[in-house]
Amino acid sequence: MAWSYSRQVKTELVHQPLAAIPWIWTELWGLAGTTHMPEAGSRWIVTGSALVARRAYRLLKQVDFHPAVRVRREGHRLRFELWVGDGSPPDWDTYLADCAPAYIRGAFLARGYVADHERPAHWEVTATQKEAAEGLLWALAQEKVAARMTERRRLTVIYLKDRQQIARVLGIMGAHQAMLTLESQDVVRQMKNQVNRLVNSETANLKRAINAGLNDRERLEEWRVTRGFGQLPVDLMPLAELRWRHPEWTLAELGRHLSPPVSKSVVNHRLRRLRQWLDHQQ
Repeated sequence: MAWSYSRQVKTELVHQPLAAIPWIWTELWGLAGTTHMPEAGSRWIVTGSALVARRAYRLLKQVDFHPAVRVRREGHRLRFELWVGDGSPPDWDTYLADCAPAYIRGAFLARGYVADHERPAHWEVTATQKEAAEGLLWALAQEKVAARMTERRRLTVIYLKDRQQIARVLGIMGAHQAMLTLESQDVVRQMKNQVNRLVNSETANLKRAINAGLNDRERLEEWRVTRGFGQLPVDLMPLAELRWRHPEWTLAELGRHLSPPVSKSVVNHRLRRLRQWLDHQQ
């Protein structure tokens, strides 16, 4: 079974190289999804992804926070709990202003979702604490991303619906391959829409041209039967005969078959004169 786009994004993110210590702490606070200081020997990070748990473990080891991993089953799913040992992390907002992308990445890895690039655009992160959600909203604003916040089932949700903004967030977090996939899909979608518009426009133009040609032929047939083409103005007679014989031809085709050949604008002008002349003869 193919991986979802959201899982592909997270897989790319967990393989990002570890950065400097301030960035590590900021990402850990994003993963934790809380603003409460952890006590020694307490559970701090919980995730249902082994990949995310592995990254959190590496980050905790990097800052000497002595982590331990515990796995428990919830129905058919496994939950990975990271318990911390001795240590004292900096306050959750200490590095937030300078390391906002790390906080966004951590929050998304732990509780985020992005819709498949072929579906309507949607990116979100859920939070159980309002203060942590507001911190994420602030971190996104620092990166010039205007996200929105709402409440869903007693959880606070930060979300985006704009494809360009979502692509920007993917790049900010470090998921550059996923960002390119999303942007290339947008290019394909725009090209399809443009082709459809052109086809619809050409179809409509062709319909109008055929209807005009058939209407002209009907009027010319009536004139031919009752009076004959010899009664038409001399300069309009060749065009009238061509229009009667080939109502499906375009203006360019009519112009090419006149002697001497003339342009589309000349044909259009003569047809307009022919119609006006026929109107006056009624």
